[in-house]
Amino acid sequence: MRGELLRPRLQRAHASWLEEVAAALGPAQRAEAGPWGRWNALRYLGTTFAERVARERQMVEEAAPRLTEPQRARLWPLGELLDLLPAYIGHQVGLCHRAGEFAALTGRLEATLGRWCRAVEEELGPLPASALPGELQEALRPSAPIEVEAGVGS
Repeated sequence: MRGELLRPRLQRAHASWLEEVAAALGPAQRAEAGPWGRWNALRYLGTTFAERVARERQMVEEAAPRLTEPQRARLWPLGELLDLLPAYIGHQVGLCHRAGEFAALTGRLEATLGRWCRAVEEELGPLPASALPGELQEALRPSAPIEVEAGVGS
């Protein structure tokens, strides 16, 4: 582990996270998904997803002293969007009943997440794994996939 860079850990963790998000949102984005499927996806965004965003932002905050101002300036707005978009989406009254709007908004969220992951990997990737406290290093280890309720047609 000595001398190991963050990049491979970040790439593995982000690939897993992106798959999890696709599993949580993808079925609910389909036109045939019912309101309960979209509701389950909204619940995921407000809980599991929000917790992961908080951990990621904490990781960036811990690494901030090792980053340049342009690097921090690149990551900050993406992190803010990942904080705000789920809350915004979750407060859209009746969104569970509007498939097209749900798909558009959650598609934007997924695009933002993809940009965040790439930016974090590029900016923090060259740092040694030891740049993060142990609990944040542990958070980058692959975990068991969570069960996501699709609710298609519900």
